[in-house]
Amino acid sequence: MSVMSVLCIGSSVIDITAYPVEAGVTWKEKQRISDIRILPGGDAVNQSVHLAALGVDVALCGCVGDDQNGQLLADALHNRGVDTRFLRRKTDFQTTASLVLVNGVGERHTFSVKGAHSTLAKEDLPDEFPTDCQAISLASLFSMTSLEQDGLAEYLKQAKENGILVFADLASDKLGQGLPGIRPFLPYIDYFLPSLYDALTMTCTNNAESAARVYHNLGVRHVIIKCGEKGCFCLDDTFSGWIPAVPVKPVDTTGAGDCMGAVFLTRILAGELFADACSYACAAASYSTLFMGASQIKLNDRKIREFMEEQTPKMSF
Repeated sequence: MSVMSVLCIGSSVIDITAYPVEAGVTWKEKQRISDIRILPGGDAVNQSVHLAALGVDVALCGCVGDDQNGQLLADALHNRGVDTRFLRRKTDFQTTASLVLVNGVGERHTFSVKGAHSTLAKEDLPDEFPTDCQAISLASLFSMTSLEQDGLAEYLKQAKENGILVFADLASDKLGQGLPGIRPFLPYIDYFLPSLYDALTMTCTNNAESAARVYHNLGVRHVIIKCGEKGCFCLDDTFSGWIPAVPVKPVDTTGAGDCMGAVFLTRILAGELFADACSYACAAASYSTLFMGASQIKLNDRKIREFMEEQTPKMSF
C-alpha cells in the first residue's frame, strides 16, 4: 500500500503536564509529585504526531510564536517525523502554552494562555495541497476563528473538488456561535468526530443519537460522537450504533480524542469499513490513556492489536 498523505490544520501548543496533582485544597507551598513533562500539544499537533508514528506522510498547518517555545515545538515535531513547512511563525504573539494538571485517576484540569495558535488565517494555508494529499483533518473547528470566518469554506470546497476527504473535530465553543458557527462547513465534511459534551451543547439535544442525526441531516456523511469511557456512537447511511470503548484504568486522558481521530483516519484511508474503523480507533484511544501526555506514546498497529487481544479476547479483528 502506498504511503498515505494527510494535511492537519489547527492548534499547535506546548503542554506542561504534571502528575499526580489532586484538588487545590490539598496544595502546600512546596510538594513533590511523580512526573512533570514538557510535550507537544494541541489538537492538530497531537493528531499529526500520531499519524506520523503510524507511517502517514503528514504535514501540519498551524501557528506558533517566534519564540523559544515555538522553536521547541517545531523541533519536537520534526523529530517525530511531521512535515513542519506550513507551521507559521507569528512575531507579535507568543506560542500558546497549556498547564495540564492530571490527578491520580487520569482526570485533568487545563490552564492555558491565548497565543499564536488562535491566529490561523487563510493566508497561512498552503497555496497548494501537499503532493498526493488524500485527506485534510480539521482539528478542531471553533479553534480557528479568523480562518472560519474567511477562507475555510472555500478551502474545503477546493479539497472536495480535488477528491480529498475531510475529517473534522470540534473544540469548545468559546465565542458561543453554536450550530450556525460551523453549519457552512458541514456539507464538506466526510467524517465528523465531536465529543459528546460539545455535540449536545451545540445541537440542544440530550443524547448522542439525536445529536448525530442533526449533523447527518445537515450534510455530514459520517458522524462519530466520542463518548469517552462509553466508546462512541456512529451514524451514516448504512450503519447506526454504539461502539464500546476498551475499559482501562487511565493514567492520563489528555488527547485521547485526538488519538482516536488520527487512528480512525488511517483505517478509513486503508479501506476499512466504517464500524470496524471506529472499533479499532476506540481501542487505540483507550490504550493512549495508559501513558502520560497527549502524544508521547508512539503508536503502531502491532501495539494496538496486541492491546485489543489482551483486553478484549472475544473481539473479532
